[in-house]
Amino acid sequence: MRTDNEYNEYVKDFYRKVEDYDWNDVADNWRGLESFVHRAREREIKKLIGVFSDKGRCLDVGCGTGLLLRHLSSGSIGVDINPRHVERAKAYVPGAQVMVQDAEKLQFDEETFDMVICTEVIEHLVRPDLALENIRRVLKRGGVLLGSTPKRSLLWRFRFLSSTHYHNEPFHNEYSEAEVTKLLSGYKIEMVRSVFYNSIYVFVARKV
Repeated sequence: MRTDNEYNEYVKDFYRKVEDYDWNDVADNWRGLESFVHRAREREIKKLIGVFSDKGRCLDVGCGTGLLLRHLSSGSIGVDINPRHVERAKAYVPGAQVMVQDAEKLQFDEETFDMVICTEVIEHLVRPDLALENIRRVLKRGGVLLGSTPKRSLLWRFRFLSSTHYHNEPFHNEYSEAEVTKLLSGYKIEMVRSVFYNSIYVFVARKV
């Protein structure tokens, strides 16, 4: 029987070694129903990026293949635990710096970034609290976290119909609004809003 730490590393290993998903391709082309989901997420977060576009230095945690990183200003940084994602993101967003890092162990100094994006990441983490604590550490005071995560919804029960979904994915969570609020308890929450047929929470939180 695995300890909590062993299970956490087991889940991470799936994303390090197995997952090979291209969010840019799925969003930019028709690859099934998930194309709608990723387009909706990109659209909502892109709007928020526009609102906070003057926030200075930006970090995309769990940037994947660069779906949202491509909307940040040149010189922004993306990190992901999956080396295959990092290589794709470098190709898709040549103006960004992209590197392999664990969201729970961000290798940046305290108060480095004015804005952090973390979308569709925390639901894949056994300990999302550790990632959010690390993000808070690297945010400057007054800095903003823009994020999203699946809402507990009947819609997600139909993920098995998706041709792009990994059916051997070891861990995937969905949240209630109260659970999102609790995870963000170290921040000043400015917005938690459901989008895309009430299936995704988009949130804005600030380090105070």
